[in-house]
Amino acid sequence: MTGDPFLSDPKRKKRSRTHKNTSFVQKKRTEPQGVGDEEISGISDSEDEQGNVSYGEEMIEEDEEEELDSEDEFGQENAADKRRRLAKQYLENLKQEVSEYDFDAKDLDEEIISKRLKEDVAETKGHVYRFIADNLLLSDVKPSSTRVGSKSLTGLSVRFPYAYTISKDIELIKWDIRDFKRKPQRLKHVRGGNKYQEVSSEPQHNGHADEILAVAASPDGKYVVTGGRDKRIIVWSTESLAPLRVLETRDRRGEVLGLVFRRGSDQLYASCGDLKVRTYSINQFAQLEILYGHQDLVVDIAALGQERCVTVGARDRTAMLWKIADETRLTFRGGEFTKKSKQDETQDNESFFGEGSIDCVSMIDDSHFITGSDNGSIALWSLAKKKPIFIQHLAHGTLPSISSEQASAESDQQLRNQQIPKAQPFWITSLHAIPYSNVFFSGSWSGEIKVWKLADNFRGFELLGSLPNARGIVSKIETVEQGAHGKESIRVIASLSKEHRLGRWINPGKKTRNTIYSCIIDQQVFKK
Repeated sequence: MTGDPFLSDPKRKKRSRTHKNTSFVQKKRTEPQGVGDEEISGISDSEDEQGNVSYGEEMIEEDEEEELDSEDEFGQENAADKRRRLAKQYLENLKQEVSEYDFDAKDLDEEIISKRLKEDVAETKGHVYRFIADNLLLSDVKPSSTRVGSKSLTGLSVRFPYAYTISKDIELIKWDIRDFKRKPQRLKHVRGGNKYQEVSSEPQHNGHADEILAVAASPDGKYVVTGGRDKRIIVWSTESLAPLRVLETRDRRGEVLGLVFRRGSDQLYASCGDLKVRTYSINQFAQLEILYGHQDLVVDIAALGQERCVTVGARDRTAMLWKIADETRLTFRGGEFTKKSKQDETQDNESFFGEGSIDCVSMIDDSHFITGSDNGSIALWSLAKKKPIFIQHLAHGTLPSISSEQASAESDQQLRNQQIPKAQPFWITSLHAIPYSNVFFSGSWSGEIKVWKLADNFRGFELLGSLPNARGIVSKIETVEQGAHGKESIRVIASLSKEHRLGRWINPGKKTRNTIYSCIIDQQVFKK
């Protein structure tokens, strides 16, 4: 079999490397790309007629010797020897990474390397590996609030060291959250234009023309993406907040209600009001796929590292997990209308409320997720079962009951008492699970953000504590972790609003403000 002479000639291989200390695995992966690039480009301007490169003979000879040595040394090894060699090289790389820690004990060195190995394997498989719930010091939490002049905050996205908030008055704001002890500092902002302006995909477009309902910052920190009622997805530069590209859903009901990036990639998932889920490649500014299945508005979406996402469909009372690479989906059906067994009746004496819609979702790991509903229930789901594993009813309690005078204008006190309505539950308006951990947060407008702990067998969860002084409707919760090894602290950042992000159905009270809520949760350090 004859090959391309450009590929078979060892002199055509890549001449130089920018990183001399990279592992063997990284060299093997980068070599085909360099060969392909030189094939396409042919003879460059820096080569003479005989094909000799003019940027340094010493570098050429050194690299050629390295290539020949590696081929002679590893050319005859079998598959088992190769795996063994790569494993040893991986351990050496881990030792180099942890060498920055200031310690002398050998057992501590081995402990850090062992922990890193376990975390890498667990995250690759998509399992929970961070059991931090028992280490959280919730009694020492001191929350703070930063007032925002926007009309109504509808969302929040954090990409450390910056956070981005959006509002119904078409405003995108960039905040600096670098200092954990200080309140977020406002850096830049941009406001949208006329609701009836013409849509343009050119960079000089002014921005959104209607309420902004969703925001997501890219993992690489280069872009922040927003979507709203004007059926547009706009990609902004994080440096200057300048609009780079406008992507349209091209549907008369295509309001963008949720946005999320896949961890570590440029893939963006969008949930829309036209019952569809759309996927995009932000680096290419292009739409990839459209997913169908929901029977109502797709109001929220969540994703982690694998090429899959979970969506909830409001009043169709379903959650769907989309396996995008396999082009398949799993449907999980909610909709509680009656108590299922006598056990449910004995567990709680509160009144039962039927589930009208599922409004928010968050992924714990690649096989478990949680959903929140308008009847105050938080449900835990597993891919192995189509019904919830566990349901916490009235997670944030019920609304205060109104007086008889507020309920009726009858003069007879007995008739007024008969017309007092049943106390309704607090909706679950936001959920956030710390990825691959046993801790998640829930928000409503009950004045607190609750912290929950997953059971060790992943068959339920229990209340761990609450974060006080969250006055307003919690529209979004995010977390940031920072600190030295073994002394990490978790900063909880949430957007609080006077209105629900999709409407004006709720009156949280006169004391509420449009604010950014922030608090730091320290972790207890256990010494052996």
